[in-house]
Amino acid sequence: MEKIKLDTTIYGFDNDYKHNKDIRASFNILTEITFGFSMEEWYLNGYWSDKYIPYSLLHEDKIISNVSVNIIEFIIEEEKKIGVQIGTVMTKKEYQNRGLNRFLLEKVVDEWKEKSDFIYLFANESVLEFYPKFNFEIVNEYQYSISVNDNGSSSSIKRLNIEDAIEKEFLEETLKMSVPISKVSMHDNASLIMFYCLSIKKNSIYYIDELKAIVIANFEGDTLYLNDAFCVEYLNLGDVIQAMSGKDVKKVVLGFTPLNETSYDRSLLKADDTLFMLKDKVGYFKDKHSMFPVLSHA
Repeated sequence: MEKIKLDTTIYGFDNDYKHNKDIRASFNILTEITFGFSMEEWYLNGYWSDKYIPYSLLHEDKIISNVSVNIIEFIIEEEKKIGVQIGTVMTKKEYQNRGLNRFLLEKVVDEWKEKSDFIYLFANESVLEFYPKFNFEIVNEYQYSISVNDNGSSSSIKRLNIEDAIEKEFLEETLKMSVPISKVSMHDNASLIMFYCLSIKKNSIYYIDELKAIVIANFEGDTLYLNDAFCVEYLNLGDVIQAMSGKDVKKVVLGFTPLNETSYDRSLLKADDTLFMLKDKVGYFKDKHSMFPVLSHA
């Protein structure tokens, strides 16, 4: 472990320590305190891959500050791009305002800016003034939606049980071989989607037998929030919407940018988090009316 002196304090620096039980436990304690979740189940199920790398400072053998890197390969209009998403930015309360996140963020950007096509992150309102200091700029995202007729659904839809070993394996294999249905689509990153499936989306996973497709979606009143859909063959988004839209659904909101925007309403995305991208690497995203898939947020 490397020793780092910041002001008058000596810290330990470590990264990519997922197989170190003690340090991983300390990391999970801080994520629980800061965000209300733990990475332990994700790790134990084998989904914490080399694409998720925490960069952490330790004091008295405990993690007290962290900035993580998520290496994500995207298919953007049929071209492969390597994106680095910065996430899990946190500092233990008693260590805040000491420049610890600044040190880690600068280290991450310096290491990855030449290894990736773009670097980005999502920030809440409390830190909107922080990231421009590191050459990040706000980039607008746009969301797509469509009104649906009250036709009901004739398709056979089943909710998948993530705790069933066979159904979980089926989900994993479908995610790995899925054909993109969006202009900005994650490629070969089933592990990140499984993080959602093991936690906040575990009761939102559906299988449409007629289409041989898996859909992650939520119903809220008369609105269907269609997070994403996965199939090993070409999938018509209209068919997915028709299959998932029962008699009570009046509107469908997409969690991704459709391949064909025709017939969809587009609006500026107003979310709890704001997209920041490293300047000079904004590329495709600026003024292109797209969004990162909601299930790619780390």
